[in-house]
Amino acid sequence: MFRNLTYLLLAIAAVVAGGLSYKLWQQPAEPKSALVYPQARNLQEFQLVDQHGQPTGREQLYQQWTLAFVGYTYCPDICPLTLAKLAGVQPDLAAMVKEPLKVWFISVDPQRDSVEQLNNYVNYFQQPAVLGLTAGHDQLFPFVRQLGLMYALNSNAEGNYLVDHSASVVLINPQGQLVAMFKPEMAIGQVPVIDTEQLLADFPLVLAKLGY
Repeated sequence: MFRNLTYLLLAIAAVVAGGLSYKLWQQPAEPKSALVYPQARNLQEFQLVDQHGQPTGREQLYQQWTLAFVGYTYCPDICPLTLAKLAGVQPDLAAMVKEPLKVWFISVDPQRDSVEQLNNYVNYFQQPAVLGLTAGHDQLFPFVRQLGLMYALNSNAEGNYLVDHSASVVLINPQGQLVAMFKPEMAIGQVPVIDTEQLLADFPLVLAKLGY
């Protein structure tokens, strides 16, 4: 009798363990360097100007995926490295989604980054999917804050000054909602920039968590 009871308990334990393993197997793997928001975040209207002098607002985010990050053209390291990496990996990421995938480089240094300066800078990377944008700080600051990013500069800055800014890249869905953030690789003595191999590995996992 005790032997039969032992067999029964073992069988029950095996079924439970199998069920738990199946549930774990069914759950999508977690992205390593990306934060996926539990709920998509709606963005309030904003007004930027692109590298061609065209006004750009929330409507331009619709019907496309957008990877956006902040910086400035005089940035010595993070910005050119990040833009080069995103420009290079854009075709591979675009192949994973049905809608177009764009890259927005948002300059937070309007004092020096004119439309012409932005256009020359962005064109250097030879990627049509990359768009440079800027605006006055009255538009930039609330928009950048909406994205969960930041920047800071001395209001009296003149000449060859630096601008502190986030190194993360955010993902906006075709409904114009903020849905995820890709974090840079952090290592002592190295510039914090996105790891393209990790981005390629995380991107489909992020899409799966978002239901795409």
